[in-house]
Amino acid sequence: MWTSERTSFSIDWGFYCDTEAKLSVASSFFFIGACIGLLSSTAIFDRVGRRNGAIFGSVIAASATVVGTWIPSYEGMLAIRIFQGFGQFINFTGVYCWVVEFAPTTLRTSISALVLICWSLGYLLTVLISYLIPVWNYIFLTLGILNFILIAPLLIYPISPRFSLVRGREEEAKRTLEAFSRICNNETSLDTVNLTYTSRVQNYWEQIKDFKKYPTMLKETLLCMITWFVVANLFYGFSFGWGKISDNLYVSYLFAALGKVLAFSLTIPACRVMGRKKAMLFFLVCGILSNFLAMPDVQINDKWTLEFVACLLGSIAISAAFAVIYIYTCELAPTSHRGMVMSLSSSCARVGSFIGTYTSLLYDITDRRVPLGMFAGMTIVCGVAVFFLSDTTDRRVPETPHDVEVLTGNKKYQQVQDEKEML
Repeated sequence: MWTSERTSFSIDWGFYCDTEAKLSVASSFFFIGACIGLLSSTAIFDRVGRRNGAIFGSVIAASATVVGTWIPSYEGMLAIRIFQGFGQFINFTGVYCWVVEFAPTTLRTSISALVLICWSLGYLLTVLISYLIPVWNYIFLTLGILNFILIAPLLIYPISPRFSLVRGREEEAKRTLEAFSRICNNETSLDTVNLTYTSRVQNYWEQIKDFKKYPTMLKETLLCMITWFVVANLFYGFSFGWGKISDNLYVSYLFAALGKVLAFSLTIPACRVMGRKKAMLFFLVCGILSNFLAMPDVQINDKWTLEFVACLLGSIAISAAFAVIYIYTCELAPTSHRGMVMSLSSSCARVGSFIGTYTSLLYDITDRRVPLGMFAGMTIVCGVAVFFLSDTTDRRVPETPHDVEVLTGNKKYQQVQDEKEML
């Protein structure tokens, strides 16, 4: 029904009308790759480090994007999407863990939000590149080259001192701290300083066994996995409102990115005033109310309906919840297992993302109240899971599973430990 001076693989390969669902398949294959990558990285981040894992992921994603320039078929594009997802989420998870481990407690909320805001600005840059370049093949090539260039900062990042100490590499941690003291114009020598830490042998199977040995860490990890699954499903399934904000596709994408920036920015005052747990619950409640608000048939004017407004508000609320759960999980997980816990949680989110891309299709085949009711019910389940998590507001991040049990006040665990010490 329409033509464009720009090319896209959906037009080149005839994906419209009855075959439009293939676009959802292409999107969902990205999340399949992301899930595979994150499950693989459970054995990467806590062994080789956050930075090295992030570099590995970035190389995979950038290479797949460049190769995508010359992909001649839909089946080949599905393979490219898998490798893009595989590398991109390994990269992002590694960078995020690295940032949280360097951030001081008082600034962790702001820095975490800033990372996600930068991610949204990268989305804006992608929209701009897509607008300026009319041929989809060259869009892939440009973004792939840009991703290779952006590997450069990762090559000069130091290893997190927290991670170094968990691995027992005290001298490496001291060198990093001394480097930062020089940056702050307060050069300090740590030659005569003995750092207090508990080193661990980061064996993959031993880390798995720790979940049985430390019950609080297991409980919180499982609750985080449930929360991530639901929030990601809502994040990708409840964002359909942005596509209707303008008849121009690029304007719609622009407002979607700005909506994410607004949502991520809101987490800073919300977390400072209410704390991690209450802020998360607040945004989830806003999401539930938005779902119910979108159900009545109310026409505000020629273009705007109550459903449309409610969906935009709900999308912002869920995006904010997504930002909070990132920092919340990072602060709950100990340094020794942070890479594994974040990867497991994020892999559950990718499953939710995969389903979310299809959930939005229910609007075309059933009454809209059905998916809205589903979203509201899932959000309630997510809120219940968050309710049973401990609050990490203004609390130091744990370094080992033992710290998790102590910081959460697990009296039963402490009693067992005391009895062992007496024996």
